[in-house]
Amino acid sequence: MSPMSVPPHVVFMNVAATGHMNPTLPLVAQLRARGCKVSYFVEDTMRGVVEAAGAEWHPFRYANSGLTGTLKCLDERGIEKYVPDGTPKEEYLHFTSSMVYNAEVLLPTLLEDLEAIRPAVIVYEPFLAFPQVAAHVLGIPAVGLMTMTGPGVLQNSDDLMSPPWVQGPRKEILDTYGFDVLKNGMPMEFYSTTLNLVTTISELYIPPAPGRQQEKFGNCPFQCIGVMADPEVKRIANAHIKEGSVQELAMAEVEEARSLGRQVLYVSMGTVATSDYFWNSPFGAFGADNGLEHCTGKQLTQHVFRSCFEALGGDDGVLVIVSLGPQEDVLDGLPAAPENFLLRKAVPQLEVLLRCSAFVTHCGANSMHEALSLGVPMAVVPIFGDQPLNGDSVAASGAGLCFRNPLDTLSVASLRSALQQIMDPSETNSFRASAKMMSEKLTATGGVKAAAEAVLAQLRPRKATAGGA
Repeated sequence: MSPMSVPPHVVFMNVAATGHMNPTLPLVAQLRARGCKVSYFVEDTMRGVVEAAGAEWHPFRYANSGLTGTLKCLDERGIEKYVPDGTPKEEYLHFTSSMVYNAEVLLPTLLEDLEAIRPAVIVYEPFLAFPQVAAHVLGIPAVGLMTMTGPGVLQNSDDLMSPPWVQGPRKEILDTYGFDVLKNGMPMEFYSTTLNLVTTISELYIPPAPGRQQEKFGNCPFQCIGVMADPEVKRIANAHIKEGSVQELAMAEVEEARSLGRQVLYVSMGTVATSDYFWNSPFGAFGADNGLEHCTGKQLTQHVFRSCFEALGGDDGVLVIVSLGPQEDVLDGLPAAPENFLLRKAVPQLEVLLRCSAFVTHCGANSMHEALSLGVPMAVVPIFGDQPLNGDSVAASGAGLCFRNPLDTLSVASLRSALQQIMDPSETNSFRASAKMMSEKLTATGGVKAAAEAVLAQLRPRKATAGGA
């Protein structure tokens, strides 16, 4: 960088969800290490980790509102403006209905803030409709950062685009800013026509599906960059749990167990099934492909925990670490936890995986990639979204076993059998060997450094003026 040049300024935009935030934090730190200035727009609950990574935190500002994140559903103004009288609430009061409207109401203040910051590139979560509009107005590139294994895991319905609360704000944005958010986008799939970084490897990547996705996104470039994790960068254990409010896991106790020749098993059902949204509500259409449409987060989580208690309780050769999640009633009705189990509401996942022999997981994309990057085989209990496909990929790679329809396939006996195979300490354990092979492939893809180089390759350098930046 020449003395007269201005350090590149990269702006991140994201939703305040564990799996969407964590992969971005090492990239923030890497860009800062390379001399960039980084600003991060996200809900205020993420301010601590954003600033710890080296970014300047910014709220999303809304006129006449104290909201600092993204809309979870249409607000009163949006309902009055776009929803016909008599429309059932279940048709419009959900996340996908608010995405384009969120862009309409946010863009005026967001553009004010961005004009003051003068970024060179925007890195954003493709769930969000507004980053590409802002980049278009500012004349800068926008880079999507997808924390799943590719667009083919979503395949959302065209029905999501037709309601007036989607088409109305679409027209407002097009008329005001000259950008059609649905030309190359759909709710939850606003991919960049410049570049989309995907936190996976080519062997696990799922491209746009034939038909509507291929039509919409076939010309959008996707680049696999591998796992985005760095144990040196502070991250979120669970976005639904306040930092410092839970008992920490003593790694000394885990190390002592390992020194005595005990294996370590990690059990976590992620952060979505245990959230307030799904804890007491059926997964519905989200879980239809997995036999879970009538199952709640609590029912599935307790089914998994109970099976683990009974399959491994009293086995002195195994220390089981369980991430319970935020719900206070998670253990209600379950038998007492066996003595060889350590239960915590949240644990530092990377630190635990580093010490594990195996992982019982819902197989969210981050959990899958982090486990594979460390050579940890998995017993997969997928829930919805990309997780069933992720579980299929793990099984196909030989790095684990998948309980594809868990209410039918997961039992004490089947779990015990799976774990005996996956945790076999002998040199002939094919699951461990396959996980190690996947780890090598993830490392070779480049990870955080590859992502930083891809972002920096999009920059359009801006020289300083005589008066400064």
